[in-house]
Parts: sequence; C-alpha cells; structure tokens
Amino acid sequence: MNIDAIFTDLDAHTLDPARPRAKKIGVFAGRIIGFDEELDGVTADRVESLGGATVLPGFNDVHCHTAWFGLTLASIDVTALPGGLPDVYAALEKAAATTPAGEWINATGYAHRDYDGQYPDLSRLDEITGDRPLFMRQTSGHAAIVNTEAMKRAGILDPGFSDPVGGKVVTDAAGHPTGLVEETAQGLVQDLIRPYSLDTIVEAIDLATAYYAKEGITSFGDCGVAYGWIGHSPIEVSAYLRAREEGKLRARAQLLPQADGLHEIAANSADGFGIGLDAGVRTGLGDDLVSLGPVKFFMDGALSGETAALRENYEGKDHPGYLQDDAEVLRKQILDTYASGWSVAVHAIGDEAVDAAVANIVDAQAEYGRRAVPNRIEHAALVHDEHLSTLADNGIVVTPQSAFAEGIGDGMNASLGPARRPLIYRAKSFLNAGVLLAGSSDRPCADGNALRGIEAFVTRRTRDGDIMGSAEECLSADEAIAAYTSVAAEASGHGADKGTLSRGKLADFVALDAHPAEVEPEQISQITVRATVLGGDFTHDAR
Repeated sequence: MNIDAIFTDLDAHTLDPARPRAKKIGVFAGRIIGFDEELDGVTADRVESLGGATVLPGFNDVHCHTAWFGLTLASIDVTALPGGLPDVYAALEKAAATTPAGEWINATGYAHRDYDGQYPDLSRLDEITGDRPLFMRQTSGHAAIVNTEAMKRAGILDPGFSDPVGGKVVTDAAGHPTGLVEETAQGLVQDLIRPYSLDTIVEAIDLATAYYAKEGITSFGDCGVAYGWIGHSPIEVSAYLRAREEGKLRARAQLLPQADGLHEIAANSADGFGIGLDAGVRTGLGDDLVSLGPVKFFMDGALSGETAALRENYEGKDHPGYLQDDAEVLRKQILDTYASGWSVAVHAIGDEAVDAAVANIVDAQAEYGRRAVPNRIEHAALVHDEHLSTLADNGIVVTPQSAFAEGIGDGMNASLGPARRPLIYRAKSFLNAGVLLAGSSDRPCADGNALRGIEAFVTRRTRDGDIMGSAEECLSADEAIAAYTSVAAEASGHGADKGTLSRGKLADFVALDAHPAEVEPEQISQITVRATVLGGDFTHDAR
C-alpha cells in the first residue's frame, strides 16, 4: 500500500486514550491512516523526519478575530510604547506625515492601563492629524479613540446627537466629547471606513494565518464576522472562500457571524423560523476548512473599560457597567435565533450578563433541544458557583481567556476588588464541575500565541507579578493543552474530526522542541515550534 506521507522520528502525545503515544504517523487524503506498527510494509510519497520533536494535536483558538488581527498587522501599533503618551503622539505624527490630506489614519493596540490610566488629549490629537480622521482602537476592541475630524464626519458633533443603544460617546465635565467612544458608538465612525474590500480582507487573512502557522495553530474561530462593530464587510465570508481558493488560508476557519446581521426571513409559517440570514444558512454549513459556527451575541462590554454589566458597582465606583440592550430585547433575539437552527455564542463578561446568558441558553435548549455545535458563553469572566452545575448539565461551553492575565489582569483585580476577585476568569472550577472549557485568546485583544495561552492557564501571572483572580484556578499543563486541542474541537462541534491524533481524524498537528509539561511553567511560551502540519502538509517548517 502506498500513502501520501509518513512522519517519523517523533514523540506524539495523541490525547487519544486508545493510543496515547506514537513514533510514526501515516497520512492519506489529509487524514491519519495509522501509527507505528500499523505502517509496517507501507510506502509513502513522502517520508518526513521531525527530528525527535514532541508532537501534539494542532492548536485551536476558538475565539479570536482573524481578519481584524491581520488588519492590525498593517496598522500603526501603539501597544505599550516605552516612552508613554509622547511615543504615541510621535507614532501618529510619523503616520500623519505620509497620509494624504483627508485620508484616514488607523492605529491599534491602545490600552489606557499601559499609560497610567490616561487617554490621549483630544486637542493634541487634532494638532497632529489636522483634517485626517483618526480611528485608534483600544486593545479590548470595546472602545476607540477618535479625533475631532472623525467625530464631525460621524455626526457626533451635530446638534441633538444622542448615544446609540449599547454605546457611549464619553464627555468631559463640561459635556464636550473627549474622543473616547465605547462599544456600539464605535460603529458611528467605523461605518465611514467600512466595508473593507475583499482584496483588503483576503490580504489580512493571509497575513494572520501565516502568523498562526508559525505558532502551531491549525484551527480557529473568527468570532463576529460580517456585521456589527467587529465585522468588516457584509460579504466577509466570501473573503474566506477567496483566501482558500488562492492558498492564503493556512488554518481551518469556523466563522461566527455577528448577530447584528440577523433579520426576519419570509419563510413558510409552518417552519417556525425566527430570525436568520438570507437563504436560511445556519450553523454547520461548510466543510473541513471553512464552516459556519454559532451566531455571536453581545450581552455586555469589557472589564478593562468597566463597561461589562455587573450585579454590583465596580470597586470604588458608582456604576456597574451596562448591557448592550434591554435584557428582554436581547433574550428574544437569542431565542428567535436559536429557533432558526443557529447555535449561539453569547458574549457575557460581567456577572449580570452571565446570569442572563445562562438563563437564555438554558431556556432556548429546553424549548428547541441541543445542537451538534454546542452553545457557548464567550469570555464567561465572572461566573458564580451557582451556575457551574447548570453549565455542565446543559453542555454549555465557556471560553475564558487566560491570555488576559498579563495585559489586563492587574486592572481587573483592581476593578472587581478582593471580594469578587476569586471569580475572575475561572478555569479549574469549570473543569472540576465538568464544564467544557475551550482555549482561546480574543486576539488581537490579547496575545494570541497558543503556547503563551497554555502558560497563562498554568501560571495566571499578571504584568506586575500578581495572579489574575485566584491561584486556585490554575490548570496543569496537560489540562491547558487539552483546552487548546481536544476540548476546543468538541466545543466547536468538530470532535469527530480533530482535537486528538486518532485514526480517521484530520492530520493536523504541531511539532515542538519540548512538551509543555516537561519545562518550567514560565518557559512554556518559549518552546520553539519546529513545524505545523495541516491535513498532512506543512504550513510552517523550521526544521
């Protein structure tokens, strides 16, 4: 028998109890056909030595923003510049010098906590940019900084302007806009830039997934495509199809449309259709490389900007954040969407938002049953004990981001205070309760390197040397690996095809210099990725 490839000289940790370890992997038609003695007497078109590397199933980041990340790679990066705000102004001055009059300046990566809690001065931004509109996105994605020219074009400075539902244009004590726009208010400015062209989005996907390949990522969920303030074009799915056709998609994409695009469909009344997308497309459409996942809903905002909806006020503040819309409006949208065959992925960070998300998903499943692609709570940043068994019993997935520990862990600890701190981005509690915890980064809102995410699950170390939330929530290295591989696949509804190295599953794996459990926890992120294999072919090869 002749097959496509045999990978040799490796130590595979398969995560499959039926065969935990292997030294050789055979691949045919993009899938694993056998291991070790099963390959005796078998020939192959290619024999690839991995030089003794540790091999794991390919990493799967189930909640990231791939096209957005690719766009940031071509934007001005103002992430934690060492010289503080003067460096931010200098970076914008440099960009303004090469940007034609009237054209947009796009920047990304601003986090006020990196700059002693300060935001850029609007008058200084106006001095630098002049008639060039500025859109500078915060790292969290839940706020942006704009200049006066951008606000003029967006109508924010018009008489009688009022904040959009679920957003806010921040003003000073005198009632004047400061340039900070939160949540859905960003869309007022973004809609002047969007939709991006397919060429631009395809290039962004190309840049992003080339980056992923170097980090061992073979699958991802682009969370919130096509619509809303995190979508880039109403035909964004077409960009993924084009990227695939042009060989520019180097990982398997599950696309989660943003709920803003849902609308009533004139289906037959006998079908009981709620709201959906045209042609009745829904979760599950697609193939092994590009498929549609759940619909992404926003229940609230972010802890970093204190817009997440809490049961009680933020520590030392007089406000508890806010929901993105009236709670009953959001509930009806979620249930109507679920009735139409979509699974749902509900962004819920604050405990008030989590309360509502859990109740809505439980009720949707009780009325319409469970789906092959599980329902999810995105982030699940503040989950009380009372919800743990409910999540487990109902098969609801959670996607807490361990990578937030380094960038905003200290700020979240301060914003929630000591009494609520143990609830912040839990991990071990989910596992102990039997809840599916899937690995994810929210990239570019945080470092998306999967090995760094695994390390952060293990250490939960913050920038100031503290622990995000509670040390009791730390995972073992093996538990963290499972979150990014086998559990991630199950959480995406793809457990039958990937997540472990098993006969018949897709030949997606990563070759590392060492196993994460065999190095010091603080060294996991430093492990070298020797190669990444997707369907038996290299997407990255540094052997």
